[in-house]
Amino acid sequence: MDKEVYKKLRSHLHNHPLGFPKTESEVELKILEWLFSEEEAEMVLHLTPKPVTAKALGEKLGKDSVELSSLLERMADKGQVLTLGEKDRRSYLLVPYIPGVWEFQVNRMDKKFAEDCEAYYPCQAKEMYSSTTPPVRVIAVEKNIPATLQVFPFEVPSQIVKESKKVALAECICRKHNKLVGKGCQRPHEEMCIYLSPLAEFFIEHGWGKEAGVDEALETLERGEEAGLVRNAWLNVQKNPTGLCQCCPCCCHNLRAVYELKIPNALAKSNFVPVIDMESCTGCESCVDICPMDALSLEGNQKVAWNPTRCIGCDLCVSCCPTGAMKLERVSEEQVVVPPETYSKLMTVIAHEKGKTYFYK
Repeated sequence: MDKEVYKKLRSHLHNHPLGFPKTESEVELKILEWLFSEEEAEMVLHLTPKPVTAKALGEKLGKDSVELSSLLERMADKGQVLTLGEKDRRSYLLVPYIPGVWEFQVNRMDKKFAEDCEAYYPCQAKEMYSSTTPPVRVIAVEKNIPATLQVFPFEVPSQIVKESKKVALAECICRKHNKLVGKGCQRPHEEMCIYLSPLAEFFIEHGWGKEAGVDEALETLERGEEAGLVRNAWLNVQKNPTGLCQCCPCCCHNLRAVYELKIPNALAKSNFVPVIDMESCTGCESCVDICPMDALSLEGNQKVAWNPTRCIGCDLCVSCCPTGAMKLERVSEEQVVVPPETYSKLMTVIAHEKGKTYFYK
């Protein structure tokens, strides 16, 4: 097999702000060979994050647009490219390895692919999360936010879901991946990832997820909370984050990056922190057990101690406290972080921070 086209594709994907770095073992080429045929890899080289129709692409490449459309549709079926719009006015675009092509393999992933992805993970994650601005954002548990506090729309999961044209529920590829490589946990994985438009339409069309109503999506969030899962917004934006993940530190891409690889910029913390009423604390350790970042511990006086440097503001500790000793408060005004408005603006910020402005000037 000619590896040159895969080396070119590696470079092309690495031009994206989120990256696709080269390794000594070149395991990333094995991943690309599993994902793409040579013809498909060559086609991706002509795509960018800017949507393009088969007609426009055909005119640019001097190829028949009908044949191109047929090829691109087959590639979309395999999760190699993203489509936007209905089939009669379809456009196609390049998406990064993560979040993007990797998540689209939720139904295709097998053990070999999972093992290669696991071998690639440390290098890929370090590159992906090397920007000052994190690509992912933690969202606190909505019911625990005091009514007296002012909140932004991007901090309220129910509002995020309600504003999406469509919603899809899909299997968590992170927990599926870890099970395939003999790791992981017993937390729920089926229909736990919430995809929002335009990814919701894409997942539904290709059978990777099922369409869900707002109530079902909110019930899914509640199930995640009960299972001790952190809700994260893919991506760290004000509008249309495209997805809400429910993550654990042992399996999930971004939490593993923080917990296992010690990359603090993998996640934007929420703008909320827990406050402990020591008089009400009984030292039951419920919050210690559920904290995904080991930010809580029991002191010698059998009271809970909070480590703000490890806390990501997920708010699971407040949810599980049986005595109400844990409350949620907003961080100080100077600590409040408002993310970029849109996906394009987020990628532009990250591109400039990393000096990778090939696609985003």
